[in-house]
Amino acid sequence: MSLKIHHQPNNHAERRQREYPDIGDQLDAVYKLARHLQEQGQQLPPDVDKWVAQCRAVKEKYPAA
Repeated sequence: MSLKIHHQPNNHAERRQREYPDIGDQLDAVYKLARHLQEQGQQLPPDVDKWVAQCRAVKEKYPAA
């Protein structure tokens, strides 16, 4: 009698993706962190500073109710 061992592929990326918060929620959290750092006087890299400004403009154009 012979035994066969079956290995399941390592699908850690899929499992993680299912359990992570929505990507929009993650980006909003990063935006809030960057804004907080700016408000504390922290200088951000130019591309991050530009991204924050773009996000802020959209948030101001469509404020939360």
